[in-house]
Amino acid sequence: MKKITIIALVVFIFGSIFIMSCSKEAETPAPVKVTYNKDIKAIFTANCTPCHLAGGTNPNKWDDYTQAKAKITAILDRVQRQPGTTGFMPRNGTMQLPQATIDKLKQWVSDGLLEN
Repeated sequence: MKKITIIALVVFIFGSIFIMSCSKEAETPAPVKVTYNKDIKAIFTANCTPCHLAGGTNPNKWDDYTQAKAKITAILDRVQRQPGTTGFMPRNGTMQLPQATIDKLKQWVSDGLLEN
């Protein structure tokens, strides 16, 4: 009887440890960082054409990572202005960019202005 009690106790302990290890919550994956090539360049291509892209009339070219990175503070300022105010972008636009798009630009800054 003593032998059966010891075996049952050992099985219970190891079973409890096994069950506890299986019930751990999955680790939360690290958030995906916003990058220029993956996320931001497409925003500029869709919203800043034709002026701020290669061949456009404005000397600031947002399809160039280095220039876009250097001017992101000014870009954010301009796209957050109210339509019709001086400097509002997109030029001659009647609506601001969607807030989700502006938030993506801000997240790029927060994530460290990564290229890739």
